[in-house]
Order: sequence, then structure tokens, then C-alpha cells
Amino acid sequence: MTLTYSLDHVNSSTEVVDVEVADKTNMVLRSTTTDPKTGELTSVYVLATGDNSYPASVTFRSGLQNRANGAIRRVSMTFSTWAVRADDVAETEDRKEITATFSFNLPADMTIEVGDMDDLIGNCFSFLYPSVTTGDRDTSWLAKLLYGIPQVS
Repeated sequence: MTLTYSLDHVNSSTEVVDVEVADKTNMVLRSTTTDPKTGELTSVYVLATGDNSYPASVTFRSGLQNRANGAIRRVSMTFSTWAVRADDVAETEDRKEITATFSFNLPADMTIEVGDMDDLIGNCFSFLYPSVTTGDRDTSWLAKLLYGIPQVS
């Protein structure tokens, strides 16, 4: 008997999408910690660019959590940076923090193939836009979400 693993409702078809890519060469490990109560592992990287007073960070987390219907593995990546409003005339600058997180709850007692996880991440990203034309994403769904409208289609 052979075991196979897959994820339902996850497409492996592709479309050509231009995706902005972070400068990962400037990631510097700041810390890795283990939560003594949960065992969750957390690694925090800072981006060694920009204003030192307003650092950006990338945080990776992985941990197991026991639930009534079985254990889950919780994994996430959070990017924290800054929104900036600069007034060149008044020579003032206002900054507010922005965070973005990809978070996944996975069954801990099942194998999740890396390729399937990669397809899942691509599908999740794809749900943020309705279509692609010549590599450019249609941002109408993002615009609706940005202005408080969750009914995108």
C-alpha cells in the first residue's frame, strides 16, 4: 500500500506574474528564541538598510499546538516595515508601522510536501487579485480590501 499526500482545492496551474522581490541579502539574524511554555521557535531578522531609527524586520515562527481534534503545526512569516508621509515644504516626516503576515495552520500528524506548500502559498497570493494581463496583476481586489470592502468578486 502506498501513501500519497495532497492538498484539496489547491491548483498547480500557473500564470506569469511579475512579483516584487525583497532584498534578502540584507537580512541579519537578530535572535532565535524558544517559548518555554509552548516550545514555539521564533527567529527575528532585521533588514540592514534604511533608517536605523525605524528598522524593518522579518520574523519566522514554527510551533506545535495541541487541539481537541489533533495537533497542528503553526508556521508564519511576518514582515514589519514603515509607511512614511513626508512633507518636503515643512520638512517633517510621519511614520507608522505596517505588518504583513503569511500564517498557516497545518495538521502535525500528516506530511505536507514542500511542493504542495509552495502551491498553497501561490494560491493564497493569487486570491488577492482577479486576473493577470501580460504579467501585471489586476489590483481591483486589493483596492477594495484596502478601502474596507471584503466582497471582492
